[in-house]
This record gives sequence, C-alpha cells and structure tokens, in this order.
Amino acid sequence: MDRIEYLVGSGKVVVSADDETIAAMVQEAVKSGRTASFYVSREQSARIRDAHWTPELIEASNLEPVSSEEKASIEAELGISDIGRFRFGSFSCESGHRFGALAFLRQGIREHGVDSVRSIFEMKNSALLRVNPHFVVHCPECDQRMDGGITYEGDTYGGCSYPDPPVCR
Repeated sequence: MDRIEYLVGSGKVVVSADDETIAAMVQEAVKSGRTASFYVSREQSARIRDAHWTPELIEASNLEPVSSEEKASIEAELGISDIGRFRFGSFSCESGHRFGALAFLRQGIREHGVDSVRSIFEMKNSALLRVNPHFVVHCPECDQRMDGGITYEGDTYGGCSYPDPPVCR
C-alpha cells in the first residue's frame, strides 16, 4: 500500500479493474490520441496486442521482428541480452539512414539509463504499454531531428504513436 500511496500522492493513478475494462481504457486512449503509460499484466498486454495489431496495421506501421543480427548488436553494444519477441517499425531519415530497434534502445539508454531499459525487458509478470508517446529522435548517422511516432511492441514493452514514421525536421 505504501507504493500505491506514493504513486497517487505524486499525481499518478493506480487502477484495478477486470481485463475487459483495462483493455477498453487502453483502446480509448489510443483512439483519443492522448498519451498514457499502462502497466498491465502480461495476459492483459497479450489480449490488447491481439486486438490492436491487425495484419493491416502491422503492414502500415512497418512493424517487423527485430532481426537476429540486430539482436546480436543490441546484446554486444548495449548489454541487453534478451529483448524477447520485440518488433519495431523501422524508418529512415531524409538522407536514407535507417532508424531501427538498436538506435531506439540506444536513445532510451541515453535518456533513462541502461538499468531502466534492461528492467523493462526483464519484467516477469507485467508489461509496459506506451500509448501515443511522442518522441524526438535523432538519426544516429547524420543527427537529423525527427519528430513523431514510433511503433514497437513486445512481450513486456509496447507502444504506438502517430504519425508513423516520424517526420524529419
């Protein structure tokens, strides 16, 4: 209860509800365009993922499993050994440089630290769903700023935002 008290006291909300209600809350947030983060059970996450990621949306978002080569780079360079079934909607800057899962996780580590990023992939009972997050990313090659949406999803970490892909600035 102390943790709940702390979270609520700091302006956050803790919600307990049945699976259908949680799924409806997430779906409403997606539709509204509002930004929110939901910590849900892995089962709730899978249910939401299955309802949200239609074949058409997967194709439109360029959402693909992270390749074994990129996973090896993530492990070697970032020290994150298991990203599970993580999928990422890669895109390119105006100069044609690719922004993929490795660049995304690099930026996450710069902003939040390796322990925070690693802990997301190590969650056993829960998943973090980021709904309509807005990212400002920079191309890892030419440092061109790109604003907008990034689409990704996995067993413990998922998010979507629009427009996809980010718009080069």
